[in-house]
Amino acid sequence: MKNFEIVQLSSLAKVFPDKIVGNSIKKSEIARGQTFSYQIALKGKSGAYTFAIDSQISKFVTACKVGYVPMTTPTYDSCRDEDYLTKEKGMCPDPLFPLTENKITVGEGYSTLWLSVNLPNDVEADTYKITVVFCENETEIAKSDLELSVHNVTLPEQELIFTQWFHTDCIADVHKVDVFSNEHWDLIEKYINMASIHGINMILVPVLTPPLDTEVGGERTTVQLVEIKKRGEEYLFDFSKLERFIDVCLKCKIKYFEINHMFTQWGAKNAPKVIATVDGKEEKIFGWETEATSSEYISFLSQLIPRIISTFVNKGIDKKRLYFHVSDEPNENCIAEYEKAYRALERLIDGCEQIDALSHFDFYEKGIIKTPIVATDAIEPFLDAEIKDLWCYYCCAQHENVSNRFMAMPSYRNRIIGVQMYKCSIVGFLHWGYNFYNLQYSKGKINPYEVTDAGGGFPSGDSFSVYPYENEAIPSLRLKVFKNALEDIQLLTLLEQKIGKKAVIELIDRIAGMKVTFKAYPKTEDFFEKLHEEIFKILC
Repeated sequence: MKNFEIVQLSSLAKVFPDKIVGNSIKKSEIARGQTFSYQIALKGKSGAYTFAIDSQISKFVTACKVGYVPMTTPTYDSCRDEDYLTKEKGMCPDPLFPLTENKITVGEGYSTLWLSVNLPNDVEADTYKITVVFCENETEIAKSDLELSVHNVTLPEQELIFTQWFHTDCIADVHKVDVFSNEHWDLIEKYINMASIHGINMILVPVLTPPLDTEVGGERTTVQLVEIKKRGEEYLFDFSKLERFIDVCLKCKIKYFEINHMFTQWGAKNAPKVIATVDGKEEKIFGWETEATSSEYISFLSQLIPRIISTFVNKGIDKKRLYFHVSDEPNENCIAEYEKAYRALERLIDGCEQIDALSHFDFYEKGIIKTPIVATDAIEPFLDAEIKDLWCYYCCAQHENVSNRFMAMPSYRNRIIGVQMYKCSIVGFLHWGYNFYNLQYSKGKINPYEVTDAGGGFPSGDSFSVYPYENEAIPSLRLKVFKNALEDIQLLTLLEQKIGKKAVIELIDRIAGMKVTFKAYPKTEDFFEKLHEEIFKILC
């Protein structure tokens, strides 16, 4: 059709309403077990167009429509980093809407298909052609072709432990269902399954309502899994909901479990909200008014935590797959308070793991924590100390010089974290916002299609990677790209088995044209294409 534009693009491109930023693509190559995505951008006369996917592997190809959401905070005004697609407010591509039929509506500006190829591990190694034909009133108007070479090598299993905090309360709030109603449980399973499909293999378990991103003195919707009765100094526990939550996680192939923080954020000064039945009446027995290490609260934990552990063990979960938190992001001004809380918890979790996001080396140096989760822009001292089993994380604060997944960032900046973590032998990655649909400090609730920055608190996209959609969750393109980053680690690990880690690192740096670190990386899509070409030359 005259004046009908069609452009086939890599998954790392971003198509804005008025422009395309990124590379076109005609062919690619993958290993068995590796996912592959690409995009087709359309622009022309407004209307509905049908499309058909013609390929030997068409049954493994799914199509979504890329949606636009408002990006009101691309990054902080103080940000000096220029590796952003834009620092202007505007509409940004992000949610991936399912298509119930092969039809796409084209309006003003670009409309984009996101195509995902998910091949089984036993697919025959070969080069497959994928043709997408677009029609108007059954008349062909355009088509695109892509060659996908599947190599005779299979990705190893993902070893990296990956958690994005799972906000059970936000699911109930945004879908407007009662907490732990049948509708809520159904949604919980769908959100966890979506997480698992995209490489998240650890889930935050709200044994108590997590004291995360909550204004001092404020509350979030109660999602406490453990039912509690208080009789004098004794507590009686019902773990039925916790057992159901564990069953859902195991069904969705979750391997690791992190128990909610047992003390408040940014310093471990108070207890989280705890609801119990006292004399037949439900009431809050601990909260902001409770000193973290008060004898009453520690007595409560000493009765609760062993029972939590035994509940998981009875479900066949090894203690080493069970992780406890003290407090999120403590700073150097609260080391004393954090240590008191840490020591109190340490005595109760024998045989389990303990992790926290913190970036001050003093905590580790003084033996206050064994497994720190360190911000990527503060990790050098921890790497220099050659800490075994090191984790890393990023959040809103990591907006300069390092990888992140803000909407305004190019997708290569999202994806490079996989190569960086491989080089530094990182064993776990944490991100705080899988589905945080609140304003900053949980002062209110948001519609993520309308508010993408927690009310101006964070750069757009920082607080969630999935969107609510009817009675399920749908992914963002940023979640898809991060899944590719995880698979980069798996592919590099496969190469390591053949040539050794030193040679793999040399290969990465040679193709990058620099020593890749958390703060230095190639700022181009081409790096990944060239890296994969070299990897498959060696493997095949």
